[in-house]
Amino acid sequence: MKSMSAFRGGAVALGLVAALGLSLLALGQGEDPLAEIRAELVPEAGAETAYGISLSLESLPQFVEWWTTLVPAVEDQPAYVDGLSRLVAPCCDDNTAFKCCCEEGDNACNLIRSGKGLAAYLILEFDYGAGAGAESVLEWFRFVRPDYYVAAELAARGLDPQLYGLTTHGSCYRGLCEVATSEGGCGGMQELFEPAIDAADG
Repeated sequence: MKSMSAFRGGAVALGLVAALGLSLLALGQGEDPLAEIRAELVPEAGAETAYGISLSLESLPQFVEWWTTLVPAVEDQPAYVDGLSRLVAPCCDDNTAFKCCCEEGDNACNLIRSGKGLAAYLILEFDYGAGAGAESVLEWFRFVRPDYYVAAELAARGLDPQLYGLTTHGSCYRGLCEVATSEGGCGGMQELFEPAIDAADG
């Protein structure tokens, strides 16, 4: 006849096995938070926009050019200032998109230049207000730098982004100013650096 301690030991072991099995089953049925967040936040390449330009990295040079040609005409308008001030800079989120941490005079990263150029275009071409402009620039930023927004949402849900290979630590603070946006950088501080555009053309 087995002792009471042996019986209890067997019961505990069976309980642990059952618990482990239930945990594995739950994991198998649970959703992947990374995939879920990406689906919620990150627009796909080629997605249509409210302003008629499909989302593509190939728009980067045009948006950056608008920073030079169009922004001077709107830089004092409330729709421009207020719209960009509503958004964090995805390369240094202790700053707004109205003025990123590296911006001084004509020195700004091409990521922020692209957002400002797009904002100016929307104001001049479609008379966008601050809210609509901010929404469209945010959509663009989420497309061109999804890593930041996915990491920020993971952190907001109490999950460590580093467990998923991501970080909310700004790319400009990690020495990535001259790295392509498609590689988690700022796209350069002067000339646009985005080899993914050439790859897409080839």
